[in-house]
Amino acid sequence: MRLEATGNSMKFGLRKNRKTRWNRFLDFYSDNRKPKTCAEPCRRIQNRKWAGLFAIASALTVGAAVAQSQQPKQIPRIGFASGGPGGGSFEAFRQGLRELDYVEGKNVLIEYRDAKGRLDLMPALVDELVQQKVDVIVATNNVVIRAAKKATKTIPIVMRSSVDPVAAGYVDSLARPGGNITGLTTLGRELSAKRVELIKEILPKMSRIAVLWDADGPGPKVAFKEYQAAAQAFNLQVHSLEVRGPKPDFEKAFQGVQKARADALIIVSNPLIIQHRAQVLELARKYRLPSMNEMFQHVEAGGLLSYATNNADTFRRTAVYVDKILKGTKPADLPVEQPTKFELIINLKTAKQIGLTIPPNVLVRADRVIK
Repeated sequence: MRLEATGNSMKFGLRKNRKTRWNRFLDFYSDNRKPKTCAEPCRRIQNRKWAGLFAIASALTVGAAVAQSQQPKQIPRIGFASGGPGGGSFEAFRQGLRELDYVEGKNVLIEYRDAKGRLDLMPALVDELVQQKVDVIVATNNVVIRAAKKATKTIPIVMRSSVDPVAAGYVDSLARPGGNITGLTTLGRELSAKRVELIKEILPKMSRIAVLWDADGPGPKVAFKEYQAAAQAFNLQVHSLEVRGPKPDFEKAFQGVQKARADALIIVSNPLIIQHRAQVLELARKYRLPSMNEMFQHVEAGGLLSYATNNADTFRRTAVYVDKILKGTKPADLPVEQPTKFELIINLKTAKQIGLTIPPNVLVRADRVIK
């Protein structure tokens, strides 16, 4: 009896132990399957924080972009210093800008300064442009170039020089200008000998020639020496007609031509002469003097002939240099441009007025004839 009972007790105990171990396993498994009631809300809170930070960052980025887009872009300013309005240089320059898609007041501003033929006023006008911190200065004559070179070493300068810019000290070389100056040279002085040759062809018996020039201008001083040398090569006597601003006495100068019995007149262009061009050409016709000019505009206004580059074209080309500089090119990296084409313009109406016949061999070489 005892043994049997003991056996039954053992069987019962074994079954109970098995059940207890199985329940523990199930409890362990089920516990691991339960969601982490503490960690899950924490993750939700963290996600909300990251979402909030992302939204704030996005808003700041978009706001900054909108603010930047709403800020007005700085319009570049060009300083244009001219000796006088008579040469048509400013309008030709503006035309060049328009051809490059610049619109004044919209994507470019021009600070125009006009000395009205007063060379003594030009340095002060250039100083104004420098003080206004324009982005580039267009220097239209040698007085302006020198004043701008002295006034600033940082503002880019686009020159239009009638003298050798290397010899004048404006640039280091034509190919590599160096510094803050580049632009164009018209080779005006290098054409002096050719102009004397042309007037000699028209007047083969000529023995005396007069040269009208502004004695206060640095460019005309160089020009007169060039014409002197060229005239000597043709055995011509040279009579100097010096005038000075601001109120030159041209009538007195031309009376001197008559006394010197000059056969022809060479007119050296500069702001003072351009400012009084109409009076000068009227006096030339009055004294029946064939006039050689350095600008075709003088021939259109009544001068006899000119041999030069196209003045309007050179100023349109000046706009190309300005465009490149405004887009980031340094002046030192822009070679100085030299002209490749020269024009002979003849005014037959003026020739008739002064009783002169132009030889056919000269007339046939003219690029343009005004009748």
